[in-house]
Amino acid sequence: MKTLFLLLVFMSSTLLAQIDQSRQLIVVVAKNWDADNGQLYLFERNESNEWIQTAGPWNVMLGDSGLAWGAGLYADPPDERQKIEGDHRSPAGVFELGDFFGYDSIPPAGIKFPYHYATKTLHCVDDTGSVFYNSLVDESQVVRDSAGRLPWNSSEVMRLDSVDYKYGIVVKHNPQAIPGLGSCIFLHLNSYSHAPTVGCTAMDEDKMLQLMHWLNPEKYPLLIQLPFDSYIAHLADWDLPLLPVEQSEKNSE
Repeated sequence: MKTLFLLLVFMSSTLLAQIDQSRQLIVVVAKNWDADNGQLYLFERNESNEWIQTAGPWNVMLGDSGLAWGAGLYADPPDERQKIEGDHRSPAGVFELGDFFGYDSIPPAGIKFPYHYATKTLHCVDDTGSVFYNSLVDESQVVRDSAGRLPWNSSEVMRLDSVDYKYGIVVKHNPQAIPGLGSCIFLHLNSYSHAPTVGCTAMDEDKMLQLMHWLNPEKYPLLIQLPFDSYIAHLADWDLPLLPVEQSEKNSE
């Protein structure tokens, strides 16, 4: 029992150290676990190490089934709502960010993250049995079997016929690619209908471009995505920024 307690303390202190290292936070807060939409805020630390809100709130769409605890930097989430493959829930927790992607062959001027050109041959693999599970892979760069088949049975082509992936950011959810814990989680554009997603977080194009230009890998940005009550519960132990009063009142109704 003592060993378990020490392990949990270690994991909690490690997460706090990572949040303390961050100079930029994307905070997404939903009304509750089943909400299919939320509010996004941007925070940056000032020279006094205080969190200062730099943008938001922006309206964002979440998974059409709401939120569930995802596999991110929070190593020991409560065993109440665990995200699994295909559950249509956006991941809750604390996450690092990966590469950017988009339909343009060259990245938007001024962005600082690596960029992938989203062609018809670029896939995000959601096949839990594939060695490429939860990875962005160009099919032209992998070896097919003797029958000409790709080394996965299911994937998402990153060049859609819709606007959704015109610009996007990889969320490092399930970075260990543990089969079944969920894959292919992004920040991306809203559909034209502003419908909920199948597990990502979507926003309007002008907001996405603002976000992509704001993010700086040298400032170790993190995404924190939670229902409002869980955000408040972790406010002190994770040293999170306070949300604007009007949003707090709205979510507590």
